[in-house]
Formats: sequence, structure tokens, C-alpha cells
Amino acid sequence: MVDESMQRQRTWSGASMRPWLAACLVVLGALRIIATYDDLSETVDEVAHVGAGMEWLALGRFTLEVRHPPLARVAAAFGPYLLGVRSQGQVNVWDEGRRVLYADNAYRRNLTAARLGILPFFFLAAFFTWRLGRAAFGSSVALGAVACLTLLPPVLAHFGVATTDAPMFAMFVAAMSALTLWFASPNVMRGAGAGVACSLAVVSKLSAIPYLGATGLLVAAARTWSARRPATSSAGASSGEATLVSASPWPWRKAIVSAIVAAVAGFLVAWAMYRFTIGTIRGIPVPLAEIPQGIKSVAEHNRVGHPAYFLGDVHVYGVWYFFPVALALKTPISALLLGIFGSAVLVGRAVRQRAWVPLVPIAIMAGVLGIAMTSDITIGVRHVLPFYLGLSLAVGVAWDWIWARWRGRGARAAVIAVTALLSLRTLTIHPDYLAYFNEFAGRDPSELLADSDLDWGQDMFRLRREVEARGVDTLKFAYIGTADISPIVGVPVKFWDGNGRPSGWVAVAETWYRRGQIYERRGRYVVEPNAMHWLDTAGTLTRVGKGIRLYHIPP
Repeated sequence: MVDESMQRQRTWSGASMRPWLAACLVVLGALRIIATYDDLSETVDEVAHVGAGMEWLALGRFTLEVRHPPLARVAAAFGPYLLGVRSQGQVNVWDEGRRVLYADNAYRRNLTAARLGILPFFFLAAFFTWRLGRAAFGSSVALGAVACLTLLPPVLAHFGVATTDAPMFAMFVAAMSALTLWFASPNVMRGAGAGVACSLAVVSKLSAIPYLGATGLLVAAARTWSARRPATSSAGASSGEATLVSASPWPWRKAIVSAIVAAVAGFLVAWAMYRFTIGTIRGIPVPLAEIPQGIKSVAEHNRVGHPAYFLGDVHVYGVWYFFPVALALKTPISALLLGIFGSAVLVGRAVRQRAWVPLVPIAIMAGVLGIAMTSDITIGVRHVLPFYLGLSLAVGVAWDWIWARWRGRGARAAVIAVTALLSLRTLTIHPDYLAYFNEFAGRDPSELLADSDLDWGQDMFRLRREVEARGVDTLKFAYIGTADISPIVGVPVKFWDGNGRPSGWVAVAETWYRRGQIYERRGRYVVEPNAMHWLDTAGTLTRVGKGIRLYHIPP
């Protein structure tokens, strides 16, 4: 009886506990996300996404703006729709979304409802991270990957706002989980699953197309390389729970049939999301015409560029090293170090075993970063959120490797203490996950990055509290947008375009302050980077949150 009890205790404290621990981490992450809703006002893009989604739900069409697909936008509008809010009959997504959020004079309620529509994607991302990690490397690695993913401030930040970035990330994780299973052993069911998952990623955000394409090609290359020698073991997980075979003869007939099934299933899912509409391309009626139209719009945006502040300069066009630097500044140092170490372990394992499965996390990081580094739209680490799937898996591998080899209590306690110390600010930064920077960024990260990495308009609730405390009756505000935000701030707000010399109370968004004045002439941007700096000597300065400068300027 004693032996049986001890055996049950060992079993419960081992692999069977890991799914429950992972579930607790996911629930904790979700609660941290929800706790930000009351503190952070709308970000710039949320208004447009809610407006487009409401058109889809209330009017049965998707015509106001096709640069972004409908899935995430419908999710963002679903909460307000359930509350009884309907289309406001506006002619552009910005006005429509603004009216939706202001509907029934219940701005906070409607914004919270919109953000709750994105929260299920957080659970999906965590679930498929677990599924991929367990199948490839075992439950110990899967637990480490889920822990990393649910503790990363950029991940928490973007699952807390009603935009397209986090839903695409979640569907990218699902797609990579399905594709990895398909590469291991293609069949009709796995082909259908991969097709549906990839399609849902694409109809969340169009950047999923190059990300999945590049990552898939890298995984296919690794699979082909490893198949030259028959495998005798799994991916090399120390737990022995991995189910994917690292190398086996490629069944071409099954692969082709299942790929056709994937294409058909993916097409039908995408077409359903666009309500089975028939559009035209050069006068020819075709289904899913919105996708090439959206790609064309994104390509035009990329051609024109997008002014962004980066490392002390304003760039109209992106620099190739923006995303590596942004990731290095906005990812906890512990995750960076463990991710680098885990990547080295994976590469070594792949070479020794001639195995392709250990290269999947490497392919994810390389594929996403390689595509992003060619972009001329460099306005936030949110555009490379799928990178964090590969990093989280690598962190899980690192933890598993260390835990298996450093068996002494003192060694394990030291590793836990060092990791906790390096991760401390990921807990104390709440609710400012959006504006999180690690210690590499120094005392004033606004000197390095702005836009959605620091100031995305999320501090207007804090501005409201500040103007109430100071008895401000009117406010001039240079913010990104032109809509009336007086109901949010609580006092009459006059939009200031940066020209002239205002007096009284003046608020300036940190992004605007850093980027300066921007004009568009003949389809090109003209930038005056220091146009706002005179304010620092003209009046007294108060910092509001992470993204607003409040000045009092004498007449």
C-alpha cells in the first residue's frame, strides 16, 4: 500500500501535473490581460477594426476597408454587437468605430466588450503552443513554452487590445502546429486541419501569407534534409513523450492528395469569412477578390513608407535592423538568454540526429524575422508577434535541458532565482505591458522607440485623471487621430496640429513629439523631426503615463 501511494504521488507530481500547471499559467495570463481594460484607453487602430467588424455583423458586408481581413475585426465588434450596438451608418471605418464605441454613452463598456472578443484567441495561442511543444518535444518543454508565452509583456499587451495582431498570432500558432503534424505524416485529415488553420491565419491578417510561406519552406527544407537518412528516434525530448518522428520516407501520393484537400478546405473557410462574395479583378468576376485587393493596398503602403521614430532618428522607410533591435529591447532578458541557449541546443540536436523537428522553432524565428526585415513599415514589435512562438519553444527546450542535467537542489534553485530576477519587471510593469522595455533600453526608452511600442494612444484615461486633478477646463492635444476625444478625456479637447504657439494646457502624444511634424507632398512624406521640442523650454512638463506629455504654457 505504501509503495502504491508513493507511486501515485510520483506520477501526480510528474508529467500529469504539467497540463494543469500550464492551464493555471494561461488563466493567470488572461486575468492579467483583463485587468488592463480599465486602465488603458483605446489604441489608435482599435477604432477602425471595431468599425469594420460592425459592418460585417450588422450589415452583412465588408466594404469600408479591405486592407485587413475580417476575422479579427468581427471578433472585436462582436462584444458591442451582443450588447445591442448596431451599425452607425458612417462612410469610413474610423467614424463608424468611433460612433460604435460612443454608443449608448457607454464608452468603457463598449471598449471592454470589444477587447473581450480578442481574449479567446489568447487561449487558442496557448493551447496550440502546448500541442506543438508536446508533440515535438514532450510535455516538459511544452510547459516551459506556455510559461514563456503567457509571461511575455508584448504578448499580454496585444491580446489586451481589439486589433488584428494577436488573433493572427494565435492562428499562426494553430497553423504551425497543424503544418508540423502534416510534415511528419501527411494524410487527408491533417491536410484539412492545416488548410483550415492557415486560412484562418490569413483572414486574420494578410502578413500571415509571407510568414507562413517562408516558415513552411524552411520546415520543408529541413524535412527533406533529414529524410535522407531513416530516423531511429523522436525529436529528442528528454521526457520521451514526443510523438513526431524526426525523419521518415516522404509519402508523395498522400502528401499531394492531402495538399489538395488543404487548399480546398482553406479556400472555403476564407470565402465563408468574406460571406461568399464575388468581386472583380480587372473586370473578371472572382471569389475572394478582397484578398488580392488587400495585398495591393498593403504593398502600396509599404511603397510609400510609414514615418517612424527609431534610435534617435525619424525614418520614412524602414531600416533592416529595426525588428531585431526592437525584439532585443522589448523581450525580457531572461527569455532572450534562454531562447539563445535553447536554439543552440536544438541546432546541436538536429545535427547529431539529422532530425528536422528540432529545427521547427528555428524555422519559425528565421522565417518571420527574415520577412519582417524586408518591410518598410516598421512601427512596432506587434508586427512580428509570431516570432515569439519559436522563441517560447526554444525557452522551453532550454529549461528542460537545464532541469534534466542540473539535478542538485542548489543548482536548480539558482537557475530559478536568476530567471525570476531577470523577469521581475514583467510582473511590476502592470498594466503597461504595451510600453514594456527591458533593462537594455535604459532609463528613458522613449529615446529609442515610439509608436505602438510605447505610445499607441492608450493613456487617455490617465490624462483624464490628471486634468481633473489640476482643474483643467479646456485642453489642446496633439494626438494621432482627428476624432473628438472629449468624452474620453472629460473636458473639451481641441485637436492641435503642431502649428503655431498655443498657450494654456497642451498635451502632446509621445509618438508625435518624437516623430515631429509630418507632411505629405506629392505622395511622399516630409518630416520635421524636432518641431515639438520647443515645448520643453516654453512651459512646465508633466509626464502622463508612458505616452503623453502635458505642458502648461503661459500666454
